[in-house]
Amino acid sequence: MRRVMTSHRKRKREAKHRGMSVPELELCELLEEVLDRVRWLQILGYSNQFLLDRYVKVPDAERDKVLEAAVRAVDKDTDLEDWHERLARVKRDVARVRPAIRRARKDMTHGLTPPDPPGSRSVDADRG
Repeated sequence: MRRVMTSHRKRKREAKHRGMSVPELELCELLEEVLDRVRWLQILGYSNQFLLDRYVKVPDAERDKVLEAAVRAVDKDTDLEDWHERLARVKRDVARVRPAIRRARKDMTHGLTPPDPPGSRSVDADRG
């Protein structure tokens, strides 16, 4: 279930349609992708274990070697690296947004109007 690259504008529209911010949408998509992969890995792992236990009597030392080889193969999988990068990006976005939200809340409690979000046009600019 690899994500298809879409424009930032489309991502914002999709997030808004779902009632989320873009980072929240990205986090949900990442979690869905990881959970889908984990499900399939569990299925494969259990089915392989059942087959080994039923039909093949593998010595513990040999099983350890196979597990070590599997760990090396998993470490080479680029999806895991991609998931870590995407999670780091979401964390950075959240860390950047939190102080702005706190400032806006503080300003609102002091009767100040919050500044326009970046990229928005003010009403005065439209008149002039």
